[in-house]
Amino acid sequence: MNIYTNAQNSWNQYSVCINQLKKFEIEGEDAATACSDALIPKELSKCVSIIGNTTQINGNDSLRACFQVRRPVDLGNCVANIYQIFPSQTYINTNLDINKTNSLTLLDSCRSSLNPKLYSECVIATIKEVENITHIKAMSICLTAENMF
Repeated sequence: MNIYTNAQNSWNQYSVCINQLKKFEIEGEDAATACSDALIPKELSKCVSIIGNTTQINGNDSLRACFQVRRPVDLGNCVANIYQIFPSQTYINTNLDINKTNSLTLLDSCRSSLNPKLYSECVIATIKEVENITHIKAMSICLTAENMF
């Protein structure tokens, strides 16, 4: 019976979700609540994992953003892809509030995007191709462009 229980738990998406969220310093009860409310729990926890493994963004901030979107995995990839091109500019240092603000701006802009995959491509291309543009300006340009169509 114990073997059956272990096998069953390894395939239980709620268990997977809760355990992944707890790895990013999300309290057990908060993780259970989020996973139980998620449409697809494994996608919610994958989003938090992608962000947590790539950035210095707090697990609870990631969870809030991932929970608010229809495509959480796309959100996680958006944040990770953009973050990777300028990690030193978005590193969270508690002594420098501007860096934390930049990371949370990144998280929020990917969350606000209608299509996080295309949004991240726009931001990355803008940063690479436009000389002397800040990543915050690039995010703003790409987010504004989405709203025009």
